[in-house]
Amino acid sequence: MSEAAHTHTAPGAASATMLSVRDLNAWYGESHVLHGVTFDVPPGKVISIVGRNGAGKTTTLRAIVGLLKKRTGSIVVEGTETIGLKPRQITRLGIGYVPEERGIFSSLSVRENFTLPRVVRPPIMDRDEIFTLFPNLAHRLNAPGTKLSGGEQQMLAMARILRTGAPLLLLDEPTEGLAPVIIEQIGETIRRLRDKGFTIVLVEQNIPFAWSLTDTFHVIEQGRVVDSIATGHGQTDAIGRLKSYLGV
Repeated sequence: MSEAAHTHTAPGAASATMLSVRDLNAWYGESHVLHGVTFDVPPGKVISIVGRNGAGKTTTLRAIVGLLKKRTGSIVVEGTETIGLKPRQITRLGIGYVPEERGIFSSLSVRENFTLPRVVRPPIMDRDEIFTLFPNLAHRLNAPGTKLSGGEQQMLAMARILRTGAPLLLLDEPTEGLAPVIIEQIGETIRRLRDKGFTIVLVEQNIPFAWSLTDTFHVIEQGRVVDSIATGHGQTDAIGRLKSYLGV
């Protein structure tokens, strides 16, 4: 059976949560940035972390994957506590992280970038399935990262983590600086991934973009979750609450 013939089911479906964050505190050096962040991520859902610049959104993702030296509280991934683990141990639990700077190897070709990620949980997506999601990359296999557009770099960054088989994806500002047509393509990709059973944590300033994808918004202010807003009911009221926090 080919890799593409496999389907991704919602991992951890027997549990109520894929990711559980409790009383998370985190520091950059002596600077205390997160102050008791708490939220849950159900399997197969998209949650968005939103807030003003400097609120702690990116820090929350970095803390989840263990990229901060000092963090306390609890971060449980499918039943495994990760606070005491190293980043490589955390990602092997099935987490794929695309940072805001995208994290591709710019001196390597698209093809070479595909070969580098470690498989953390089979089945993985094969290249044909990835090219269905990102058709632009199919024509750029030999192009180095330095020759890719911003949109193509974002697509490659997402494609690389899909090659790992990770069922939990953390995406930091995936639409920043991209043209509207590329933003639309990224949005359609996230919808398809959600439909395949992936669980996605999204940090995104583009609220209209995130609204069409998100099951629940968690609003962060000064390193704390101050509100959680579901999108399923009371849309006008929910959008109004988001705008009141973000000043848009």
